[in-house]
Amino acid sequence: MVHRVVKCHKNYNEHVNKLIASIIIIWSISTSFANGQTIEVDCSAKPLNELFIEWREHYHLQFSFNDAELSKHTITLKNSFFSLEDALSTILKNLPLDYEKNGEVYIIFPVMPTQEIKKFTLIGKVVEAKTFEPLPFSHVMMANGKQSVTDLKGMFSFNVKNDSVYRIKISHLGCYVLDTLLAPNQNHTIILHPSIVGIQEITVSNNIVEKSIQIGESAGLISLNHHIANYLPGNGDNAVFNLLRLQPGILAAGEQPNDLMIWGSPEGTSRVKFDGFTIWGLKNFNDNISAVNPYLAKNIEVLKGGYDVSNDDVIGGIVNISGKTGSTIQPSFNLFINNQTLNGMVELPIFKKSALLLAFRQTYSNLFDPDVINSSRPFQGNTIRINTVPTYRFRDFNVKYTLQHDESHLFFVSLLHGTDDFKSESSAEFERGDWNEERHEENKQSGATIYYGKTWFNGHSSNLKVSYSELQAHYALNRTISIGRQNFQRIKKDKLVHNDVKELHTQWENSFIIGQSNTLTSGIDYIHNEVILTEDTFSYQYLNLSERANRISAFIQDRVTLTKGLHLTAGLRYNYSAFTQSMLVDPRISLSAKINDHIKLNASWGQYHQFLVKSSVEDEDGNFRYSWTLADDDEIPVMQAFQWVVGGAYTNSNFLFSIDAFHKKNEGLTRFQLKERHISQGNSKSYGIDLYAKKDFNRHAVWASYSLSQTKEYYQFFPDKDYRRAPHDQRHEIKIAGLLDLRSFHFSASYIYGSGFPIYSNYIQQEYTEPDYNRVDAALIYKLRSKSFSGEIGLSILNVTNADNIKYNQFERVPLEQLNTVLINTDAVPFTPLLYLKLRF
Repeated sequence: MVHRVVKCHKNYNEHVNKLIASIIIIWSISTSFANGQTIEVDCSAKPLNELFIEWREHYHLQFSFNDAELSKHTITLKNSFFSLEDALSTILKNLPLDYEKNGEVYIIFPVMPTQEIKKFTLIGKVVEAKTFEPLPFSHVMMANGKQSVTDLKGMFSFNVKNDSVYRIKISHLGCYVLDTLLAPNQNHTIILHPSIVGIQEITVSNNIVEKSIQIGESAGLISLNHHIANYLPGNGDNAVFNLLRLQPGILAAGEQPNDLMIWGSPEGTSRVKFDGFTIWGLKNFNDNISAVNPYLAKNIEVLKGGYDVSNDDVIGGIVNISGKTGSTIQPSFNLFINNQTLNGMVELPIFKKSALLLAFRQTYSNLFDPDVINSSRPFQGNTIRINTVPTYRFRDFNVKYTLQHDESHLFFVSLLHGTDDFKSESSAEFERGDWNEERHEENKQSGATIYYGKTWFNGHSSNLKVSYSELQAHYALNRTISIGRQNFQRIKKDKLVHNDVKELHTQWENSFIIGQSNTLTSGIDYIHNEVILTEDTFSYQYLNLSERANRISAFIQDRVTLTKGLHLTAGLRYNYSAFTQSMLVDPRISLSAKINDHIKLNASWGQYHQFLVKSSVEDEDGNFRYSWTLADDDEIPVMQAFQWVVGGAYTNSNFLFSIDAFHKKNEGLTRFQLKERHISQGNSKSYGIDLYAKKDFNRHAVWASYSLSQTKEYYQFFPDKDYRRAPHDQRHEIKIAGLLDLRSFHFSASYIYGSGFPIYSNYIQQEYTEPDYNRVDAALIYKLRSKSFSGEIGLSILNVTNADNIKYNQFERVPLEQLNTVLINTDAVPFTPLLYLKLRF
């Protein structure tokens, strides 16, 4: 029994083992065929369709493929693969074929080759026809909606991809729009033709003159140049500056002699820049002599508010004037002469790559006629006759050397020196004696800029700018009274003021194109300021201030194209003042939307600081003067502003309408009261709306603007502790102008109405008068035509109606007796005919 049991158990185990081994073998074979059977490949130049047919028969596989397509590809290979997937991946690796498994079927299919994305840089330079002057601030738009604005060199760049040619549209204010195709990876020179040249010399059909970018490209921006400013009434040589005063938001009533009032900004908070250096303000007259020689002004960019972080540290507006680079083609000579002023400019090409430009202006006749400025304005019910004899002399000199080594480089040195001298002698007779006053103002302005800019092969750009500017201002006043028959002379006032301001500004700026929709701009500024202020009265010096301050500013901003026509610009500006040992950060953001070809909308917000300030000084008689000083964050705080701007514009080929609304809040104003020997701090706020409309009728044009605004200020010494109207507050201003082009003859006229500024009898109280402002100017011009020269003869009449206007802050309160005060107004432009001749050789 035992023997049988053991034998039976042994046979049973053997059968079980054999069965398990068989199952394992069968499972392994089935698994290998299902998931990774060994595939042997040994072939030479065998068509791929034949190889897959052999596999189908030998390994019992299922394939689906295009027999004719696979027969085009041959394989030479000897190898073993542990799975069909490995074999297929190796064989198809370098072929335009791929596979996928659907159930038990392996599908072989062709693969379309992936197109390699090619990236290019599109670079170009925009220049003016004939002169080949670079045209900064030109607008460049691609067909896909991407936009750019040319820099000071006239350069633009885009990052593009795939296409071999690109359609772009280039426009510059007053020039014909150019629609063209450009190839990438080349430096292109794009030539734009001014409209006035094209009409005179060639037949133009179906061409559009760019006028829409004058207003509305961004919040608070106005672009001007001489192409759209010809033949306006004025001095004759400064039409572009006459056009400037006719723009909305720029105060024209009051005829400010040495400062611009933009959107209610206090005096000294706006900046005028020429070729990078500051024009501090000679006591010149925009109606008679512009702040910059008009022969040199190529483009003017007016930033009324809401501008980005790349601009200066001011809380008001900014006027950037780009000067001409000079002709490298042929020499030229410009001459202007009228019955008051001489102006000339010479352009000399040097070795076809550079140019030297020289310009000179000087008055040779007194700008004022004593016969028409011989009486005071009645004030406080008194009518006392004052005879005033004013004299004025002005001259300035410009030198500029420009080198354009190739299309992407620009180097220039620009120099300016100017002087003016204003004197007035006033006298009056009354019962108790004679009254006499002598006033003398002399100013010297100097400026210089060294600039180098380059656009790199990848479209990035860099520029380095070093600027220096200086103003030396002198003011003297002597007032005496001769009493009785003994002719006893008593000195009532004897004052001497000296104010110097200097600025050295170095800026390094870079612009990077990042991808298809980002432009990153960064820069760093070093600013050094010096201020000297001394005041004497009766040979006693009661004020002697001499200060120096250094400041470093850095900024970064990104312009992002969100969608076609929608752009967002956001940036930060960092200001570190070593003088106040403080770091201040200014965030700024703007949004621009182009709804269609006709409608643009803009909005911006920003915070701004100003370190070099112009404090108001109120004398014992209630007259205001302004002196430059440095903010120390103690008696003189750093000025701060918050600005909100929204606007829009509608344009078509012959009509432009724009609207801008603004709100500005300024903190840190200062006023020095001589009576109390006290500095008061204050704030101001302004808000308003600008409307502008322009209509072109063939060669003729008419436009109008209306500004509604309010500016209030508050100082600590106000007895009612509340805001009141600022001295430069004006509620309404209307400007109308028209140009009539009769080919050889041009007639133009302009009218400005201002509702007036408050002239306070006593600023502690709130009583004031508010005389309005009215002025009509007209001009008739005849174009001279010759093969050897061009020019014009013109008659321009200022203040046609001889309206008795008051210039802002240029009148003087004079106490004649204990209860009598009059206003001397020596600076308002009377009826003034100007006959001029302008020639270009």
